[in-house]
Amino acid sequence: MRVDYSLTEKSRKIYLILSLCINIDFSKILLIMFNVRWKLAAVLIMIAGFSYWLLDKLIGDDKKVLEKFAHYPDYYMENFTTIKMNDDGTPKNQLSASYMAHFPDDNTTELDYPKLRIFRADKLPINVSADKGWVTSSNEVILLKGNVHLYQIEETGEMSLELITDDARVLIDKKYAETDKPATVISKKSTTNSTGIRINMQEHKMEFLNKVHTTIESSHEN
Repeated sequence: MRVDYSLTEKSRKIYLILSLCINIDFSKILLIMFNVRWKLAAVLIMIAGFSYWLLDKLIGDDKKVLEKFAHYPDYYMENFTTIKMNDDGTPKNQLSASYMAHFPDDNTTELDYPKLRIFRADKLPINVSADKGWVTSSNEVILLKGNVHLYQIEETGEMSLELITDDARVLIDKKYAETDKPATVISKKSTTNSTGIRINMQEHKMEFLNKVHTTIESSHEN
């Protein structure tokens, strides 16, 4: 019986592959793989760091923009009342509102249903009310809007003078008020309509600016 020990073509290929595997230095392969992984990890860390820096910069820039244009209160009060005094201890003016909020970005104060009472030496106080009000950063000017009423009440409780308009600007310490809107002034015996009025509350003087029309009540004697 004759045995054929010659290798087939398929067996030769398998033998060649095994021979190559035996001659491979696996430590070098592992070292190459480790170096590749380390470089890849370093690249990923660099990308992550850059992404974090870029995101932080974008968020920081957006935050600065928002802070620049943000207008929100840092504190508020309900049923607010404050009284400012003269040097001699007498009241100078009194300001109250159902709601007030202070805004730090421009140092202004917003008021809901403000009521202002301006005291005058040897004279009756002047009262001012409106739907909305804004106190400027200097605390010297109040801007009023919506159903603005400026009036004086006698000691008897009778209203002797009333001004009605849509908005007004009041300089508190100077006891001065003005409006460029149509306004109506009602006194005991007359009614005056004017577009624009300037009022010196201390000296009790009014300046009617445009389109002035006055109606005087006639007295009838029996």
